[in-house]
Amino acid sequence: MNVQFRPLLEEDIYHACRLLRSYLPEQVYKQTIFACTGYAAYLQAACKCGSHSTTLLIGAYSGDHLIGFAEWRRMEQMLVLNNLNVDAAYRKDGIGGQLMAYGEELARKEGIKMLALDVFSWNEQAHAWYLRIGFAEEGRTYWYEGDLVQSQDATEEVKDDITLPESNDELDYIIDDYPMAEAHHIKYGFSSFRIRTKQKTSVVGRLGDQYFRIQVPSGEWDGCYHLTDVLIDLDPTRKMLLLSPDVYLREKDPRLTLSSESIRMIKILENQEVMYE
Repeated sequence: MNVQFRPLLEEDIYHACRLLRSYLPEQVYKQTIFACTGYAAYLQAACKCGSHSTTLLIGAYSGDHLIGFAEWRRMEQMLVLNNLNVDAAYRKDGIGGQLMAYGEELARKEGIKMLALDVFSWNEQAHAWYLRIGFAEEGRTYWYEGDLVQSQDATEEVKDDITLPESNDELDYIIDDYPMAEAHHIKYGFSSFRIRTKQKTSVVGRLGDQYFRIQVPSGEWDGCYHLTDVLIDLDPTRKMLLLSPDVYLREKDPRLTLSSESIRMIKILENQEVMYE
């Protein structure tokens, strides 16, 4: 089969998003920016700078028909694979491997020595393939979902371990970047802003109208009831989506349930060219 690999045509971005949607379970899909209403439009805007863009979309074409694509993000020290999807009818034809090789060659030309990606632990076939082509596990992230408002019983369970605010004076906070976040959210359906409290500064993402998304470093959730009180002020109807390397976070906060698990994988590039299956 004659397959060409080239920058994704703008008119094919919506088809690429449909390919992406086809492999993710509904629960996982709705916890990503991919499910946001303006994600395709976001990709179109991200690629306006062509080969100079941070986001690079590479399509696999059979004639004029898109059969797969990869989304790469240029970081300062690495090239990150954000998506790699192939039409189900062509998944045994080595298209995924060729898309990966295309990205690796791009990294070599730009002097980048590291590739990175995240794969869900339930996707065992993809995980095994990445290991086989030279990627190694760097760490795991646990995805926790929970309500902002906790029950009285839950408060009693954790009050001895977590410092809760005693007065409204402790809830003073400043929100940075909110006007830009609002504009971004209206256009693309997701956004982020910063919240500064007396305890810390936190980056808070919003996914559609369902989640506040927060990255939580290991050991740092004990003091975050200050943050959740701020989020309740902003929008009490949303749920929390916490991403953390802490596998025991559920034990620290009874509001949370573990919804998924992702694995960060990296590959250090050698000088020799590698052919993927």
